Amino acid sequence: MDQQQFSELRVSSFKGLQNLPLYVAMRQGYFAARRLAVELTYTTGSAAQLAGLVRGDYQLVQTAPDNVINLDSHPAAFGADAGAGSAGSHVVMVLGGSIGPLGVYARRGVSDAHALRGATLGVDNPTSGFAIVLRDLFQRQGLALDRDYNFVVAGGTHARCEALLEGTIAATILYSPFDLRAAENGCTLLASSAAVYAAYASGATAGVQSWIDARGETVTRYIEAVLHALRWLYDPAHAEAARALMRAEPSLGVAPDLVPRAYAAFVAAATGFGRDAALDEAGLRQVIALRAAYGPPDIRLGQPGEYCDPRWYQAARARMRAQLEQVCGDPQAASDD
Repeated sequence: MDQQQFSELRVSSFKGLQNLPLYVAMRQGYFAARRLAVELTYTTGSAAQLAGLVRGDYQLVQTAPDNVINLDSHPAAFGADAGAGSAGSHVVMVLGGSIGPLGVYARRGVSDAHALRGATLGVDNPTSGFAIVLRDLFQRQGLALDRDYNFVVAGGTHARCEALLEGTIAATILYSPFDLRAAENGCTLLASSAAVYAAYASGATAGVQSWIDARGETVTRYIEAVLHALRWLYDPAHAEAARALMRAEPSLGVAPDLVPRAYAAFVAAATGFGRDAALDEAGLRQVIALRAAYGPPDIRLGQPGEYCDPRWYQAARARMRAQLEQVCGDPQAASDD
């Protein structure tokens, strides 16, 4: 196939296990089969990531759903570079991801949250969704920001985990596989989102609405490739190959001895990435509720559907069902996709 026929896509993400489907789609040829040339880059933080998306530095981002909601409702939180409020800057989610769990980990020797009074905790952005989850989990234990502890910007989850292990921050909020690394190095789990919320949407793929509207077919092919990668990952027959990929790709952040546990966490039925990568309405409602409770006052927040554009996900799923019908010859068998 002529390389000129390929659509080039630049995708920005944080380092971590959430990128595993993208590496599978690259290595297994799911992107190439759909004429997509995908370049994955890593961001240093949510403000830089969203600003770069709106500028057109990349076309899609893997990010926390709260970042999309916060950009829409309170663009000032991302600085002037985000360009929010200008024509064509509206960002929407097109694909979901992980709904589980975020854990607050403290450095070695800290036994409980109250031992952190007066301490400095690391976050990506003090106004980000993960920082709000940290605030809420501590608020439930009687600790308040700026009274009992303070925040410092410590970068994305990978950087925060390193800072925690080095002892430059007292605690932070982590997701897989960095939570496994923190626990393996003696850090203490003080609180978990899974113990408090029925669901919390912690990952999504998003893009600028005007770009998505103009390139719906490209977005559909991208989503289809990712969904095929997830089918591959969730197939037990590919478990060892998936673990080998995790060992071979350092940007996933998984230490070799933690690979089996990290893979098990990724494919966990209730708290893993999600075989269908759907945009979880209950999880998004929890994100919105926390932003309403801890975000700036007098900010209008919408319903989950206002931040999502499901057309391309639905198109990708329909295309996959049609392909299964051709292979199986049985519409009923193909319906269980």
